[in-house]
Amino acid sequence: MTDTNSKFTRPGGKGVIHLLSSMKMGLFLLLLIGAASSLGSLIPQGEEAFFYKNHYGELMGAFILLLSLNKLYGSWWFILLGAVFATNILLCSVKRLKTLNSIRAVGSVVLHLSILVIFIGSLVSGLIGQSEYLELGTGESIDLATKGFPGYSLHVKDFKIEYYDNLEPKQYISKLTLSGEKNEVNSEISVNHPLKAEGFTIYQQSYGWKAKGYIDVGGKEQQFDLVNGADVIVKENIKMRVIYVPDFDPSSGDLRSRSPLPNNPHLACAILQNDQLLAVEVIPEGATKELAGYPVTFSSYRYYTGLEVKQDPGVKIIYTGFVLIVIGFLIRYLAPLKTAQKSEVGL
Repeated sequence: MTDTNSKFTRPGGKGVIHLLSSMKMGLFLLLLIGAASSLGSLIPQGEEAFFYKNHYGELMGAFILLLSLNKLYGSWWFILLGAVFATNILLCSVKRLKTLNSIRAVGSVVLHLSILVIFIGSLVSGLIGQSEYLELGTGESIDLATKGFPGYSLHVKDFKIEYYDNLEPKQYISKLTLSGEKNEVNSEISVNHPLKAEGFTIYQQSYGWKAKGYIDVGGKEQQFDLVNGADVIVKENIKMRVIYVPDFDPSSGDLRSRSPLPNNPHLACAILQNDQLLAVEVIPEGATKELAGYPVTFSSYRYYTGLEVKQDPGVKIIYTGFVLIVIGFLIRYLAPLKTAQKSEVGL
């Protein structure tokens, strides 16, 4: 974004175009975009309006919503700021093209344009990139259209955990099938080894247990298939909380599992009315016990896998920008320099 003596406007270089093609303006815009982006990393993005008022107070929450800081990268002012910055880069590059007198000057232009490409990629990611966290039990499928990814479904064929000798988790592994209208991709993923296909990147994030069973409410069986620690709504003001214990110690009655392995699976159930505890029971797999007049059956258990599903078309554009940076540096600083060109203006 180097200034030269070329004039794009009337004599004296005054006017909007001269301002937009200024290196100082480019640096100012770059700092402004950096400051705005830091806000996007500090303020959680995409939450509901009440989240910001609850966490930041009424006044600050209203301010965040007013300036769209909750959806910063898609806000009109951030896009406008990016458009002005893109214009500055282009004008600076055009000015540089008008004064090309060596291969190293070409490298400078490439460096200017690489910044523009990276910013465009970041903007694309912020505007149309999507990310969703899913918790799916083994054998479960989900239509990804319900999560904003139309035309695809995801099925969890299996999940397993590899342990060290001391039973600390070593690796989480999911076997997945990603199905589209034309293609089907089968893949095994683990931590730091995601599935990359069909424009998706699917990461292994976490795991847990799901407990399956039913509660008899007035002679009617109410099925449940819940992650550990979730609630079953029994009636308007009555709920049942379930806690799965994979290796229950009956001698102590402690709900902390003796190991992470399902050696003695039990389901701890608590009936609450208006958050007041009415009854607690620990139920072995396949058994039924009554809690506060409600028979509860613990049928089975299984793992669930926590997956982050991302679709980000801006990533390839950003990678292209970084490649251009490398090329620009190689040309700018490694190309032969003639004596007559040593006075060339640098970056």
